Amino acid sequence: MKKIISLILVAMTLVACLAGCGSKQETPPTQGGTESTTAAKPAEAIEIVLWHTLTDHHQEALDKIIADFNAAQTEYVVVAQQQPYSEYDAKLLQAVRSHSGPDFVTMFPSDAINYMADGYLYPFTEFVNDPQIGMPDFKEQVASGLYAEITQWGGDEIYMIPSNFGSEVLYYNKTMFDELNLKVPATWSEVEECAKTIHQAYGIAGFGTDSITDSFQGWVMQAGSGYIDVENKQISIDRDIAIEKLNWFADGVKEGYFRLVGEDYYFSNPFGSKAVGMYIGSAAGVDYARYAIPAEGQEGHFEMGCAPLPQEGPVKYVSSWGSTYVCLSEDADHARGVYTFLKYMTQEEVIVDWAIAFGATPAYKYGIENAKFREYVETNPAVNALVQEYDFINYLPSIQGAATVRTEIDKMVQSVALGLSDAESAYDDFVTAANAALNDN
Repeated sequence: MKKIISLILVAMTLVACLAGCGSKQETPPTQGGTESTTAAKPAEAIEIVLWHTLTDHHQEALDKIIADFNAAQTEYVVVAQQQPYSEYDAKLLQAVRSHSGPDFVTMFPSDAINYMADGYLYPFTEFVNDPQIGMPDFKEQVASGLYAEITQWGGDEIYMIPSNFGSEVLYYNKTMFDELNLKVPATWSEVEECAKTIHQAYGIAGFGTDSITDSFQGWVMQAGSGYIDVENKQISIDRDIAIEKLNWFADGVKEGYFRLVGEDYYFSNPFGSKAVGMYIGSAAGVDYARYAIPAEGQEGHFEMGCAPLPQEGPVKYVSSWGSTYVCLSEDADHARGVYTFLKYMTQEEVIVDWAIAFGATPAYKYGIENAKFREYVETNPAVNALVQEYDFINYLPSIQGAATVRTEIDKMVQSVALGLSDAESAYDDFVTAANAALNDN
């Protein structure tokens, strides 16, 4: 999935963001997946198939939820099939087109729009609004920015049901900050000043970001820029703002106090080896950052800190990296089964355990306010930062071509940061390529 989806993949392996969805199956699908959940059910039970790419304790947490659901009722049996990540997207699309895919998966809105355009998504609207089985406070319980994202296509249709909210947080070397008497940055100007001080003191880059695409989007959105003019299918990023942010980051890279992630792909390892003083990464990657730091008592050990994503400008904005489920079943009976499972999964106690398993935040206010989750927040600094960002969740329009826009942003920022192009030329080339992608349908 463009760089955000690639990026989150280790993170999204952590937050369960790439999975598939599909159609009715009379027998378990034989698409090469591994069934991880089975249960003895009456012959009339409707089988609901889930594809996912989870492994280890994440898969175990999912298996438990499914087993509990299967034991709690007899109308449906959910079967989870673990799929290898390699070529997953292509495999899912092929399976859906051949009517042999799963019934549901997790998916980003920027991918869901393509399935929606081809008529593959089954909306949850009729179930959510049903007086008997519905979720009457669904809109009120989901963060306003996240609700706007999953209903952005109009018509009051609900094509996605979220489970967890994940996003970017700031990881920083607290030991370095204490040694240099630095205040944890709350704005990007403060990030720059801290990065320069760290660079001067230790000769290393002070700041980096796992996803330059998401960071650039955040910089321009916080500054009050538009993004995509959906009606006209044109880029609406303010040119002056874009060029200012491009030069701001590129100047830091050229001077050495900022850096690109490069072949490291994620900053957790450079962070653990003190090659960078702070970075923006997924909250779900907190354990990777912890494990990269030498153990207490060993040479190189330092204390890690986490803080909310810095904000600077008229608009509060953090990326929406929620885990959202979509249904690709072709009939109402299977779609109702998908909804029934998701309603079970998102009830308070279940969603809290699911969020804790992933180091994420429940997408529902009742989950965030849960006593068990509040205790967990005190033990996980990244999730603590996520909770503080909850009201700043925002989103970008997901229309056909939006994924290519992200790819072009990555190319643009890297070309300027590496000195391969000036900001003005790179931005103009980006607009040309992005507009072509938005209108290529």
